Amino acid sequence: MKVGDLVNVTEERGSGEFKKFKPLGLAIVIEINETDDLYFQSVGHINLGDDITVLLNNGELDVFNERSLEMVNESR
Repeated sequence: MKVGDLVNVTEERGSGEFKKFKPLGLAIVIEINETDDLYFQSVGHINLGDDITVLLNNGELDVFNERSLEMVNESR
């Protein structure tokens, strides 16, 4: 995924049986922020994924984890 790509955004909230999905529609990737790995001594390093800033089709800027985005069309 890179800046300028067209993505479909589905926000995921909750976990387990309380997990809900909210489709937010199409968006354009504006910025990609690489996140640092978390480290737990008993588990080791855990990568939660990058934070992606997108321009939603309603004109709002918002930040989502890369798992909330599905690639629709790659930019050139």
